[in-house]
Amino acid sequence: MAYHYPVLLQPVIHYFDPQPGDCFIDATLGNGGHTLALLQKGATVYGLDRDQSNLELATHRLLEAGLLSNFIPLKLNFADIHKIIEMYPQVHFKGILFDLGLSQNQLQGAGRGFSFSDTQSLDMRLDNTAKLSAKDIINHSSATELFIIFSKIAQEPFSQELADLIVKERHHQPITTAADLAQIIKDFYHHRGVRTDIHPATKILMALRIVVNEEYLNLNKALEALLNFPQSQVAIITFHSGEDRLVKQFTRQHSSQILCTPKPITPSPQEIKENPLSRSAKLRLFKIK
Repeated sequence: MAYHYPVLLQPVIHYFDPQPGDCFIDATLGNGGHTLALLQKGATVYGLDRDQSNLELATHRLLEAGLLSNFIPLKLNFADIHKIIEMYPQVHFKGILFDLGLSQNQLQGAGRGFSFSDTQSLDMRLDNTAKLSAKDIINHSSATELFIIFSKIAQEPFSQELADLIVKERHHQPITTAADLAQIIKDFYHHRGVRTDIHPATKILMALRIVVNEEYLNLNKALEALLNFPQSQVAIITFHSGEDRLVKQFTRQHSSQILCTPKPITPSPQEIKENPLSRSAKLRLFKIK
């Protein structure tokens, strides 16, 4: 099976410098790529994910690699990372990792609604027990509400026009798949004669995912909880300017409690060539005092 390639793996491992007996939290387990590298160094990893399919996939991957003995999978939203202290009060965690991107199976899997080519769904819920889906937002939000999402989060230059167009289109027929929504946006750009380096629906689909899964709210909760992990190193990989802004603001607000590297690390040209999904990644590193 082809697993998601972990982004910025080498700088993360270099920063953590895992040794046998060290304990880490992978707060966004995904396909387990970063966890695999930590386990190979003899460390113990507590892997969190709110997506049950990711937990199962990563566990199977680590089983195949013979590395399950030092792996503890936990079905938790990273916003609930504070619960780890209650569950394992005697454990000191040397490092905590957040990779805020989606794994490849989520991005490309049919029926999840994350992919431009998904003709089955416009769901986008990482946890299928959550109430609100992207389909609900697209088909029931007002044009003003859509405009706010498109402009504030997606930073879409044609936010108002696309919000009005989507409201008009859904009157004729509900928009029920990611492929349908992506086509509406792509056709709009085509008729305008506007060319983009990436698919024109990229930013709006990402913004919908952020809203559906309350990712900004959850990230803020997780960041505040990190202050309860003294002497832990933290590595956070973001893929969206809004996420990176929250991390940067947090480190500035708590500068007296945090030792922070001055600039984010970005992928090398070679990594971007090998893994185009890494192109927008930023890695911020800091340590809780």
